[in-house]
Amino acid sequence: MNRSEFLEKLSSAIKTKGDWFNSKELPQLLENFRIMHICIKNVFDLLVKRGLIVPDPYKNDKKISSIQAPSDEPYIETDSASVIGSRLSDYESMVEFICSYFKFSVENLDLKKIKNLTELVNSFQWGNLSPNSTRPNTRGLAILIISLRKGLPAISVSMLNDSLSKSSKAYMEIVRALKGISDYKREEYKFKIRNEIMGLSNFPINNIDSPSQEVAEIKKLFPSVMGKSPCYTELLNEIAAEDFEANADVLQNNVLAKLEIREEKKKVEKEVIDTKLVLLDVVRTMLSIAPTYSVIVEKISNNSNILEMSKNTVMEKLKKNLRKAFKIKEPPVIYKFIIIDKKNDSKTMREVEINAFISNIEKKANFYLALANKNSTEYKKIAAADEDTLLQFINRQMSESKELATLITAADEYFKTNALPADRSKIKGLKMDIMSANNIIVKANKKRAEYLSYIEEQAQMKKLGIKDE
Repeated sequence: MNRSEFLEKLSSAIKTKGDWFNSKELPQLLENFRIMHICIKNVFDLLVKRGLIVPDPYKNDKKISSIQAPSDEPYIETDSASVIGSRLSDYESMVEFICSYFKFSVENLDLKKIKNLTELVNSFQWGNLSPNSTRPNTRGLAILIISLRKGLPAISVSMLNDSLSKSSKAYMEIVRALKGISDYKREEYKFKIRNEIMGLSNFPINNIDSPSQEVAEIKKLFPSVMGKSPCYTELLNEIAAEDFEANADVLQNNVLAKLEIREEKKKVEKEVIDTKLVLLDVVRTMLSIAPTYSVIVEKISNNSNILEMSKNTVMEKLKKNLRKAFKIKEPPVIYKFIIIDKKNDSKTMREVEINAFISNIEKKANFYLALANKNSTEYKKIAAADEDTLLQFINRQMSESKELATLITAADEYFKTNALPADRSKIKGLKMDIMSANNIIVKANKKRAEYLSYIEEQAQMKKLGIKDE
């Protein structure tokens, strides 16, 4: 095809693919980073609790301003606890930074940022955690996880397996998505060169008769047009090849094919739906909130301790000593949470006994972790229940989870508001965890709604005497 025809098709393809990335692929990429962060945190905490790694003591003092992968250099095996502890800590902090502050959009991403993201993600290869890995970090972590499994309680093993499985899936999806956006940005870069440099009136487009001459002319005008943008000679050579090589038409069609949006089209076919399996799937979706609850428990406990330490005045110490001397039970720690009702645009104050609140979330997390084990008594009991009982269980869990989400949101605001200025940097934010929990609740609720809709449809068809063949 001629140059103008190719440029027109390229322009349309670039815009369409960019819109698709912004609306579908990049939001999903962010969600996979969030899933991976929760799983990494769970694994990290288990390794610390078992004393297999030494957490970085300077973690909270490190300020992150750009994406940078931790070192993957070889190290002495005897230093594994401190080296992997420090590197995994840096990795977790960096992924948390990405989840909280990095903007996932076609406009913000460039080839350098994508390269940095890819290097970061691959510094621990969650899709191939093997003690035989050639990558020092991956091999070291895999060896530590083998040690971690020994003597670990059943609930913790279940949590570890779940975290490793989900982090592996998220890792594979992240790698795939980063490769896709990298390919897109390469073609977008080339299109920009064609449009902004080769489209100039002083670009001698009709007087160029070789690939090397075209590249030389582009480079001549590049600094004045593209400013500080990096000049990728490899991509300039691709442009020239698409214009001058004998197989230029094939190369151009390959570019357009690369920019096509390929989404799997599901074959529409009538299938018999096992409604009980649908409900069990809703239950499994709800159970995936357990690791998030575990992280929330740790953060709220940490934040509460910071607040209580700030109240540890001389008078409070005296009161504590007197209660201890007279064997008087410590009074409960009550926080006044502000509950915001967005529907009614109203605020209400609720007194919450913080230790009981933390215990409640922890019990819920442990219950879900136990239930996630298909060999557990709890799961067998649920699996044997009839559909009405299952639906009642789901409705109750959904209601309790929504109530917890409201209180956790209020807790996040309470800690941020009531911490002393000197302590605010130590307060651990819950916004990302709340978002992850809400996403799971929404996903489970959607599946429940689909079940109820199907049941209602079947009931209506039965009333009308219509058989679903």
